[in-house]
Amino acid sequence: MEFLKITSAANPRIKEAIRLRERRHAEGENLIVIEGMRVIETALSAGVKIHEIFFTNHFGTGKEGRAILKTLAKKGVSIIEIAEPLLRKISDTETPQGIIAVVSYELSSLESLPALQNPLYAVADGVREPGNLGTIARISDAAGADAVILLEETCDILISKAVRATAGSIFHIPVVRARSETFVKWLHDRGIMLTVTSRDSALSVFDAKLDGPVALVFGNEAQGISSVIRKAADLSLKIPIYGKAESINVAMAAAVCIYEAARQRKSGQGCNGL
Repeated sequence: MEFLKITSAANPRIKEAIRLRERRHAEGENLIVIEGMRVIETALSAGVKIHEIFFTNHFGTGKEGRAILKTLAKKGVSIIEIAEPLLRKISDTETPQGIIAVVSYELSSLESLPALQNPLYAVADGVREPGNLGTIARISDAAGADAVILLEETCDILISKAVRATAGSIFHIPVVRARSETFVKWLHDRGIMLTVTSRDSALSVFDAKLDGPVALVFGNEAQGISSVIRKAADLSLKIPIYGKAESINVAMAAAVCIYEAARQRKSGQGCNGL
């Protein structure tokens, strides 16, 4: 297959891809840059609109590379071959995988979330590290949570590092950005329990009843849960530390809590702590 080739960094398409990767967006623009064949395959299988593909000759000559490019070409995607140095300008990784895509993506809203009988939400309250935030989304997807909610001061989940950390899960699970006060009212109006984690809590996550409607909140890496959410919380939990580690990071905490809630749902038996 023959594709359009671009060799100059001054080309408008290259400049536009860099602008999108840097998240310098115009109002109402819903395009993001994603990297790597697996994430692009996930977007493709999820029905995400793929607008443009940039790939290197090395990627395009491999068996898997040829196959995905053929699939994308059949779907009418604009496919452009560029040199390695140009791909590195678009990429924000030290070792790009040879393929980058510009795709449509729009965050959901609280109002757009379906009314569920027994929802499980993961909430990031001021999480600042993109890798942590992306991992929380990936964990939420894997455990069967119904949405990921991003509150104020939480970093942009659509920057490349965060999207990579989701491993494509961002295309499987709704992601919502909301203000804390609005979110708290939305939960209480629907009878959903607001649950936070705190090392000072007396109740272990393994002794709590988490098989009902619940939103599990995970706070800033350094400061923890914000005062607005902490004051509004219906329940505070701790993750017990049995060994000598001082603590675990926010993504690890999310994995423990979300999977405990998922386990209780699957078993049909909540714990007796509440």
